[in-house]
Amino acid sequence: MGKKQVQDYVQDTRNDLGATLDEIEHRLSPAELTKSGIAWVSSSYDRNPVAWLVGGAIAVVGVVASVLWALSDDD
Repeated sequence: MGKKQVQDYVQDTRNDLGATLDEIEHRLSPAELTKSGIAWVSSSYDRNPVAWLVGGAIAVVGVVASVLWALSDDD
């Protein structure tokens, strides 16, 4: 391999790495993660809404119980 071929190879590798890092940055951006999370929750709810409703009810009961416990505590 000649010097010019090595320089071209290094430049191509840098360009590929830059494109890969740009794609990673795009996929891990807050907007993209939010969109992906919303799509996952929506499809999961469509497949089994009862589990989500039961989980939501348990979460609400837990929050209400925690608030009532904090209000009734003597500290």
